[in-house]
Amino acid sequence: MSRAVTLETLSLVPLVLSVEGFLSDDECTYIQETAEPHMEYSEVTLMDKDQGRPASDFRTSQSAFIRAHDDAILTDIDYRTASLVRIPRRHQEDVQVLRYDVTEKYDSHADYFDPALYTKDKRTLALIRNGHRNRMATVFWYLSDVEKGGETVFPRFNGAQETSMKDCKTGLKVKPEKGKVIIFYSMTPDGALDEYSLHGACPVQKGTKWAANKWVWNEPMQFVPS
Repeated sequence: MSRAVTLETLSLVPLVLSVEGFLSDDECTYIQETAEPHMEYSEVTLMDKDQGRPASDFRTSQSAFIRAHDDAILTDIDYRTASLVRIPRRHQEDVQVLRYDVTEKYDSHADYFDPALYTKDKRTLALIRNGHRNRMATVFWYLSDVEKGGETVFPRFNGAQETSMKDCKTGLKVKPEKGKVIIFYSMTPDGALDEYSLHGACPVQKGTKWAANKWVWNEPMQFVPS
């Protein structure tokens, strides 16, 4: 069911928006319980320069993709997400649910795939049609509060040249708050990849962080109603 929301602009470079209370407590719990039996250590699509390295060098969370299918709760959230970003549901990937325990993190990365950095990865090049389609936006769902740490950090906030998270003390930091979502864009309005959308997950220092990625593409990704 659609309901009124308030968008807060957190940053213009990169463009980051926030919506509090987008997900109910019951929805957050349901997503966690649905995903938990399927959680595995997260994988990473490696750039050419990182071939041969383990995913754990970059990312130490656990994750699981879950499909809406005929699930009324997940389908409703998908449609609300589509309404939020004004892009049809068929442009969405299945949601990737994440769990970060203490010390777990994800180093700074982009959600888009730059074809110049994946020349050896034929599967990824085929997925993005050699650069003609890509992830254009991420709607990041916070499914729990975190006692300490676990922020989402954008190190290139306000056009900074920083390319790493360092100690998570610089850049824009967004605190996990149960039910909140943030929207950030991997592409600019002219279709160019936005290098300022670089982001990462700061290590959890106390508690457990549950969250989820809902990636939105600039072209349809699946045969579902819009």
